[in-house]
Amino acid sequence: MVGVILRIAGLVVCVAAWWWLGARGQEKGIPGGMLMIVAAHGVLIVAAIFLAKPIAGFFGDWMSGIFMPGGRHDRPQPAYSIPEGRVAREDYAGALEAYAELAAEHPEEIAPHLRMMEIWLRVYKDPASARVIRDNALLSIKGRKNRAKFESAARVVLAEGGVET
Repeated sequence: MVGVILRIAGLVVCVAAWWWLGARGQEKGIPGGMLMIVAAHGVLIVAAIFLAKPIAGFFGDWMSGIFMPGGRHDRPQPAYSIPEGRVAREDYAGALEAYAELAAEHPEEIAPHLRMMEIWLRVYKDPASARVIRDNALLSIKGRKNRAKFESAARVVLAEGGVET
């Protein structure tokens, strides 16, 4: 905070010096005032040095946000290939188990819960178990936005399965 205050104070001093030197240089005319006008431009360079670090920091943070992933990618991502492979082999019990593990490891993910609901509805034709998965997911999914997304997606899955919500 002290650094910011010092930068602002330095910029104010630079602006005041630039204005004063420029005005005095124009009053004196070409021979004597030229040195003051050149000094005024030197003060602008000093002001640019005061501004360089905050501007470079702003653009650096902006560019790193574009090219480098955020906190969501700081840890391993969910591996959906294991349960999807089990579904492809028609090992639905194993797929349900793998999706449950994914849901426990990644509480911000909604896809494992939806896939478990789909398996219960389409393969086992058990809407009661799909509703239990939905209810448990609403308790375990982290984040209000994720829960809202899950609720709307779960309504669609249950409606496609012919279940009234």
